[in-house]
Amino acid sequence: MSRLPWREAATVWVAPSQVGVALRRRGWRRAPAQPHAAPVAAGSDALQALARLAADAAPAQAHTRIVVSNRFVRTALLPHGQALRGANERHLAAREVLRSTHGDAVDTWTVTVDGQGSASTLAAGLDAGWLASLLATGREAGLHAVSVRPLLAVAAASAWPHLAGREAWLLVTEPDGAMLARIDAQGAWRSLRSAHEGPAAWAQWLARCSLLDGLAPASLPLVHVAWDWAAPAAEDSHLAAAGWDLKTVPLGPGAVWA
Repeated sequence: MSRLPWREAATVWVAPSQVGVALRRRGWRRAPAQPHAAPVAAGSDALQALARLAADAAPAQAHTRIVVSNRFVRTALLPHGQALRGANERHLAAREVLRSTHGDAVDTWTVTVDGQGSASTLAAGLDAGWLASLLATGREAGLHAVSVRPLLAVAAASAWPHLAGREAWLLVTEPDGAMLARIDAQGAWRSLRSAHEGPAAWAQWLARCSLLDGLAPASLPLVHVAWDWAAPAAEDSHLAAAGWDLKTVPLGPGAVWA
């Protein structure tokens, strides 16, 4: 007799200042995700906070998709990705690009690279020991990971229908900071920057990033993916007031399984 599929799916969120677990019942009468969140005290271990929260959420056995804050992930753009032959060459090149900024610490990282091989490819690195601890923390609570993705990757997938076929800025915000990417009409990543400023400083930061790319501020459309776990995302109407052609895309735990 074949085993019945697990009746629960889960989304886990891990950030320096917040952790979250959202459980969703599967079946004919699928219930919406029920998010649980807990703050992480300054200087505390986010994985310990996650273990306590997961115990309180009391999942049975759940297939789990984990979203990791951009603050935990080191990212870089890999130029001339289309000239690299195959996944192995892209992976080796990605390690060297990350090494040029972060040094030999990269040797202990798990590195992934966008498999599209476009003109400019996105590479990401995450400490392998920390990743193993994250997966073990989940398993001990019945949260069995089927994927671990940086928020930037989840946000880009959500924003892609609004980006495809035109050059635009992608702004990804979370409680612990923001990332800004310029993506061309062919879908290649042309620049990538991060900041820890709050919403009040976004307009000035976006203007500076535009000038660094040789563009006038607000000259390209802006797609803002606002990560919203258990509280409303930061207000961004001031960006429209600053002249940006703004499209806001809310993103929460339920969308991770959509």
